[in-house]
Amino acid sequence: MKIIKKISAVLLSICLCVPCFSLVVHAADGRISFTDPETAVGDMVEIKCALRSKKGNIGDVEVQLRYDSEYLRFQSGANVQEADGTITYTGTGSSTELSFTVEFQALKEGETKISVENATVSSGSGGTMNLEHGNSTVKIAEGDPSKITEAPETPETSGANDIQVEVNGVAYTLTDGFADGDIPVGYSRTTISLDGQERQMVGNEAGSITLGYLKNAEGTGDFFLYNGEDATFVPYEEIAISDTASIIVLSDTSKVKLPDTYQEAKLTLNEKDFPVWQDSTKEGYYVLYAMNNNGETGYYQYDTAENTYQRVDISADQDGKEGKDSKSLLGKFQKSLEKHLSMIVLVGGLGGLLLLILLIVLGVKLHNRNAELDELYDEYGIDEDDDEEPAPVKIKDKPKKQGVFGRREKADDDFEAYDDDFDEYDDDDDYEENDAEAKYDTVKFSGSEFETGSIGDLDDDVFSGFGQRGELTIDDLDDLMGNTSGKKRGHAEADDTFQVDFIDLD
Repeated sequence: MKIIKKISAVLLSICLCVPCFSLVVHAADGRISFTDPETAVGDMVEIKCALRSKKGNIGDVEVQLRYDSEYLRFQSGANVQEADGTITYTGTGSSTELSFTVEFQALKEGETKISVENATVSSGSGGTMNLEHGNSTVKIAEGDPSKITEAPETPETSGANDIQVEVNGVAYTLTDGFADGDIPVGYSRTTISLDGQERQMVGNEAGSITLGYLKNAEGTGDFFLYNGEDATFVPYEEIAISDTASIIVLSDTSKVKLPDTYQEAKLTLNEKDFPVWQDSTKEGYYVLYAMNNNGETGYYQYDTAENTYQRVDISADQDGKEGKDSKSLLGKFQKSLEKHLSMIVLVGGLGGLLLLILLIVLGVKLHNRNAELDELYDEYGIDEDDDEEPAPVKIKDKPKKQGVFGRREKADDDFEAYDDDFDEYDDDDDYEENDAEAKYDTVKFSGSEFETGSIGDLDDDVFSGFGQRGELTIDDLDDLMGNTSGKKRGHAEADDTFQVDFIDLD
């Protein structure tokens, strides 16, 4: 009995675990959700569909919705095509969320649903995303059935009313035969005068954008952007960059002015080619020339990595200024400097190195010369701090005669200490001269001596009174000078023999 109870308990545990394994499922990459509006019969109602991703940005999207044509009548929607109770939206996302809006008219009181028939969603990197499908529940109350009008049938147009136009080399036919369901969201019918005829076109609420409906040779129609200035058409493709803003990519490049670094390329949107530009220095970014909802044109940058659009301001004068500067002398110099910058840096570095080596060599030579001079000063006992003797003043008008010792006269202040010695010496000379004169004073000449004598006989007696000083002769001046101290005069000490220059004033 106990064994049976144990076996029953094990089997019961296994049965309880089986449902747990069935609850494990793969989580979706995101969700497609709708609004659930309420309206009345005869009124217009807008339903918003949003695609939200949990794993990266959303790329190309194609969503097919099913609605009940007994309760609702499709009116309009951007990038939406209607056929047999289904509407198909195609677009490209730029972030983790993409939304679009469709407009219906309520036809019958009650409750109806709008569901996802099929959805193909790719990621920004090109992979496939699995989004969970939601639905919209529309509640329609009692209203005014008189507001309901029959759906306008496409009028048959004659060839006389059609206008042949050409877009990028392809022939199209401008026609008024388009249904209200073909009109993009945010646009309404308007009348434009073209070639003397009133043509049916559509325009936005601001009145800045006008679209014309053109058909190709196969009869396929689509809206094209109409330029009222020259009455031409260009491909129309509107990109939603946010919930409230969108841009229209322009193919007219006549007003595009970008620097030379931007190279032209092509962008394909819904099988339509548009010109874009890429900066050679920035990979993964493209520049579009587009028009916003207000009719303002400008440049928008497209990031291929994140699939986003951002308005950018590119100066149109940037390249022009660079071009003007390049033509001037300063511009040519700057351009040449940028071109040969590496060579200039190399030459400048080598020149600086050579200059440094030259300074080092000159410094070494100067140091060696100073060392040699110091050795000479030490060898000859020259004191570098002593002041040099001032140069003597030369008198050119009256040359001076040398004294007895052949030396020039010193300055008066150099020999003030020796004035007394010279005075004593001079007094002795005067005394001797006075004695000599006294001898001549006592000499008396007789008449006979005067008559018969000659001046030659008196030579010895006349000069016999003078001492040895007058008869001193100098045979060798160099020998005399050699007896003096060998030191420089500029460095003479106080006990050195002084030297005097005598000047003969005769």
